[in-house]
Amino acid sequence: MASEPKLVVLISGCSSGIGLATAVHLAKDPEQRFKVYATMRNLNKKDKLEEVGGECLNKTLFIKQMDVSSDESVERAVKEIQETDKRIDVLFNNAGLGLFGILETIPIEKAQQMFDVVFFGAIRTIKAVLPAMKLRGAGLILQNSSLFGLVGVPFSELYCAAKFALEGFIESLAPTLLNFDIRCVLMEPGPVASSFGENLF
Repeated sequence: MASEPKLVVLISGCSSGIGLATAVHLAKDPEQRFKVYATMRNLNKKDKLEEVGGECLNKTLFIKQMDVSSDESVERAVKEIQETDKRIDVLFNNAGLGLFGILETIPIEKAQQMFDVVFFGAIRTIKAVLPAMKLRGAGLILQNSSLFGLVGVPFSELYCAAKFALEGFIESLAPTLLNFDIRCVLMEPGPVASSFGENLF
């Protein structure tokens, strides 16, 4: 009897932290239920993922370049996966960028860059996977938000604003996608032991 096909999972922001841990956890599933595409903006940062992924590399774990702040990069990555596997079952939007400080000292360009990754990056990836998910009538979209998307925190006004925007976007999108049997799930973690603090800009 033919084995059940693996669930095809696309994850953004896998060079460290939650993205890396999730990609490796799914790829090392004892029943090998998942085929994981772990993506990151800069492939020069893939060493840690390759090290932890170990023997799963190019079996259940595949590393790809995808910059969520680029329409072309997102569309190319999604197209390549769909051409290879004919579908994407799960999208985990995890890529993020932190921005904290005294508001009047933060250049507007930095705020725009942060929104382009945190908020518009999620919109890009979701728009890229939705047509095929709707056609198949199945899919799961996991959106990594934050406790900062629920509570305003001093000196984090811009980061909170981006996460609040994500919350509204996903909560508004979820009911319509249920008509296509596509589920949306918001994750709202608090502090996590990761390199997030080192990646502030």
